[in-house]
This record gives sequence, C-alpha cells and structure tokens, in this order.
Amino acid sequence: MRTHHRLPGTSLVVGSAIGVAAVLLFGAPPATAAPTETVFPIPVAGIGVGVTGLPNAGHFYMTATADPDTPGVTRVGPYTGVFVHWRNISTGEGGSTYLDNPGGTQIRTGSGMVVAAVTVPDQAGTRVLALVPGAGAWSVP
Repeated sequence: MRTHHRLPGTSLVVGSAIGVAAVLLFGAPPATAAPTETVFPIPVAGIGVGVTGLPNAGHFYMTATADPDTPGVTRVGPYTGVFVHWRNISTGEGGSTYLDNPGGTQIRTGSGMVVAAVTVPDQAGTRVLALVPGAGAWSVP
C-alpha cells in the first residue's frame, strides 16, 4: 500500500505569501529617499586675534546635505565666512566656494563621492594665527 504525504494547508500558505507580496509591491506607496546629512568628522579649529587684540579660540563642525530630489547638488553650511574646497573623486571635478549664505550654500558637485576641506580666511579686523582645516566626505546621488 502506498501512502501519499501531503502537507496540510500548503496551498493556503503559498496563496497567502503571494497575496502579501502583491499588497507590498502594488498597494504600498512609492518609497522616497530622504536627504542625507553628513557632519564633517574633523572640525574647523583655530586661534585668532580680533579687533581688540585679544586672542580667541574656537571650533565648529560643517554639514553637507545631499538630497536625491536634486542630484549632483550639495548644500553646505550652516557657517559663513569660510571656504569649502571640494573634489568629486568619482568624476574628478573640483572647486572652491566661499560660503556667505547663513541658510547654507548649494554647490554643484556632480554625483559621486565628494571630499572637502574647510578653511577660514583672514577677515577685516581679524587675523587667524593657527587653523586646523575641517574635513569630510559624503556621497551625492
């Protein structure tokens, strides 16, 4: 006598899996990527002499934001009065941008992996004595 082995409910499990997959693929809203914000791991740090002649010291971290809705563009900020020297190592493009917008400055870096250094120039009435440039890297869609 020959016995048939059949898993009870196999067709129910397979049917349920197909149904769940269809809902996930066709019933879910389309996924959108959120902008990615990268804080430069190396801060800008320096010692300067202001208009009073007294030394002061400080440091700050720059941020680069890449948004998939604007491919090839990076918003850098929030600080102003600094230069961002960047290079897209995927394409070879590069440049320097002076940041003068408190809301952040957009740089057309192109898509790919971007590296940057941030420097502080001497400004009216201020002399920078020692400076460690900030640096970071991020991916631009």
